[in-house]
Amino acid sequence: MKPIKRYKGTLVAVAMGMWLFSAHSYAASDKGREITLVIPARVLQEFINEVMPVELTGHDKVSGILRIRSIENLKLGLNKVWFTVTIHGEDIAFKGKVGGLPANLRFGSLDSTLHCEASIRYDGNKGLLYVRPKVVEQGEKGNALWLLLMSLFNEEEYPVEIQKLKPIAARVSGKTVEIAMDISNIYTTNDRLLIAMRPTVKATQMDTAK
Repeated sequence: MKPIKRYKGTLVAVAMGMWLFSAHSYAASDKGREITLVIPARVLQEFINEVMPVELTGHDKVSGILRIRSIENLKLGLNKVWFTVTIHGEDIAFKGKVGGLPANLRFGSLDSTLHCEASIRYDGNKGLLYVRPKVVEQGEKGNALWLLLMSLFNEEEYPVEIQKLKPIAARVSGKTVEIAMDISNIYTTNDRLLIAMRPTVKATQMDTAK
């Protein structure tokens, strides 16, 4: 499945916003020169809902327009996330297998709220945050709509593309100082999202002859 482009840079925007305007929210970590940005679950949920709705794409069994309208009741554990998701769909159809038999089902419009949990892992080499959601509530057995929703949130891993941070430049004592940040890890624990970053500093002498 292709990365979800609409999410691109979401966590990065949070990171930079919190870092620039709330300097007290980050601290040096134990891993050498890493900086760890700490974002509370409440702040993360507010930001996520600011960028909603988000369209779900790339599912080979479902056609139509399917959007996540909101994320509520966000809780963060050790690389585990619990939340309630509200979904809206238009012209929705499902083509696959139900009970081992081929099925071609049309639902039209749909609105649903699901209680979910998800595991996360970050691949620093690829710059991808992988989210594997699943529905934790029990639906009505044999319900076709429920089978559709389960096919979307049945522990399939969704890659979320994370943009690289742009370097920060400043002028200090006749020099241009450039600070680059590489995201080394993204993880959750104790109702906190943590973004570990490694800074690299480069200083160049300014040309004063001009």
